Amino acid sequence: MIIKTCPICGNNFETKSGHSREKTVCSHSCANTYFRSGKSNPNYKNDNELNGVAKYVIICFRSHEKKCVCCNEKNIVEVHHYDGNKKNDNPENLIPLCPTHHRYWHSRFRHLVKPKVDKYIKIFEAKIFE
Repeated sequence: MIIKTCPICGNNFETKSGHSREKTVCSHSCANTYFRSGKSNPNYKNDNELNGVAKYVIICFRSHEKKCVCCNEKNIVEVHHYDGNKKNDNPENLIPLCPTHHRYWHSRFRHLVKPKVDKYIKIFEAKIFE
């Protein structure tokens, strides 16, 4: 028997060294986190392997908090391409907006949300390029 430290929670646990069922993590809960999320997940895809809507939504919410930059709505959040180019999936071009403020952007009421969106972009870019 050997003592290992769980890479997820940091707890120590015992396992059999070299055994076919040697544990990597301490529990089922930690195993779900370790083996089923991020790059360890066999279904994980890098940004360049993603396609369609999934690609820019995943990229956006890896870099931005999932809430509207205008009203802080967290339940329903869409992704807007700031420069209008739907092929530009750089995080600084993807803006989280609720459906209402996204519609404002694409209407004659853009002037009501543009200052908040512009300010958000300026702050976001300053954080990236620090």
